[in-house]
Parts: sequence; C-alpha cells; structure tokens
Amino acid sequence: MQTATLRYAEPTVSPESHAISATCSLGLSGASLALALLEQSEDCVKLLTLEGRLEYVNCGGLRALELDTADQVLNRFWWDLWPEDGREQVRTHFNRARAGRESRFTAECPTANGSSRAWLVDLKPLIAPAGPVVSILCTSRDIARQAPLSA
Repeated sequence: MQTATLRYAEPTVSPESHAISATCSLGLSGASLALALLEQSEDCVKLLTLEGRLEYVNCGGLRALELDTADQVLNRFWWDLWPEDGREQVRTHFNRARAGRESRFTAECPTANGSSRAWLVDLKPLIAPAGPVVSILCTSRDIARQAPLSA
C-alpha cells in the first residue's frame, strides 16, 4: 500500500505584504505608518472634511504653500484659500469627490506669501469600510516648478 504525500502550494506574498511586514517590524503601523507616509511627500497633501474644511496639511504642503504653521489654514474652507474667480471650479471638483468620484483639475493659486503657483489638484474620496465617504484626500502638485524629466 502506497502512502500519498501531500504537497501544499507556497503562499504567494505580494510586494505590499512585504512592505507592510517590514514597516511593522520597525515599529510603524496603523496611524503612525499613515502619518509617516503622508509626511514624506513633497506634494501638498491635505485632508478635507465633508463640509470642505481643511483638517490636515503635511509638511511638504506647508513648504509648498509657504506657510509657517498649519494653524494658518486649519478649519478654514478649502475653497476660501483660492482666488475668488476660481472658487466655483474648486467647489465643483470638491463636490464630485464628496459624491464618491475622483476629480482632477489644474488652476493657479498664489502661496501665502503671494508667490505665483500653478497646481495640479487630485481629489479622492476616502470611503469607510461600511461604504460612505468620510473624508476627502486632496493632493496638489506645483506644476509650474516641475523639472523636466531627463532621458
């Protein structure tokens, strides 16, 4: 009588799983990992409430906007930070994201010090596991100062 040898397939581990394991082994997980990732970006990364108020801006955003502290903009309506003639466009894109759809636009808006900037703005709805949109992730990149790609 022969005995059967059972073979089990090796589990497939994604690169994302490796990255998560590595960061957890360094003591970064959950909120601390999310904050560390946000703070590494040179882009202006913001979290907006469903009412449109700015509730977070990363350090790269403070530099890009030429702000001394986040207190200068926190709890303000995001569209109020834009020139008056562009606010309707900003609100329209915000409302799309609040409705659960990603939105992207380009617009000019000066920094807190009055320096001219052209921004590429991405709005992404953050959706809770139960389904509703709970916040809006807004990433803005200064496209006027972007260096050309080298070959």
